[in-house]
Amino acid sequence: MVRSASWWKTGKKLGDGAGGGGGTTPPSSSSSSSSSIEEEMRASRRARGEAIALGVVYGARRVGLAVSNGGAAPRPLRTLTHEGTATLNATVLAVVECARAECADRIVVGIPVPPGKAAKDRRGRGRGAPQTHRICARFAGEVADAVARSEDDAMRGVRVYTYDESRTSKEAAERAGLSGGDATRAHLDAESAAILLERYFDGSYGEARLVEPFERA
Repeated sequence: MVRSASWWKTGKKLGDGAGGGGGTTPPSSSSSSSSSIEEEMRASRRARGEAIALGVVYGARRVGLAVSNGGAAPRPLRTLTHEGTATLNATVLAVVECARAECADRIVVGIPVPPGKAAKDRRGRGRGAPQTHRICARFAGEVADAVARSEDDAMRGVRVYTYDESRTSKEAAERAGLSGGDATRAHLDAESAAILLERYFDGSYGEARLVEPFERA
């Protein structure tokens, strides 16, 4: 069960502006009209075989975001930062709000090495990839659930997928020619999300998996 958390940070308070996700303001006629226009635009893109995707790389401390239209030049957006390990409502809503702001047709959440294929250390022990896989899969499910429950008609048509994000952080660092501390790595999370979208659109790491919303009693 997700909890609200005022201590999650996105560079500004989650309730303020883009990336906010407060969701407490009743929809107005203008917002309904905007939603209808966005829905028509998404339908038009689908008819042309096009799609805008939001890439999400989830981590224990940071969440990288990027966007791409049909795979063309994926663009890093920003990095959300948080404390703790639980998947919290505030971050899920921030991701959904970002997808809405970018008029995304789908959200692609990165999943690390699948269970059973974890990298081994020098003693032959797994390095926690199965557990990380489960955490990221759970996060993707929370995002799909939030999309399905959105009051925005256009957002309810957005699909959530998972895709292999193995080594995206290392690749982002190599491309940037950087290595080092947390401050440096924080700037690479959004770059990692952009690499995730490159892979997703060219299919170089297998098939994407559609994420269904959680079943609720």
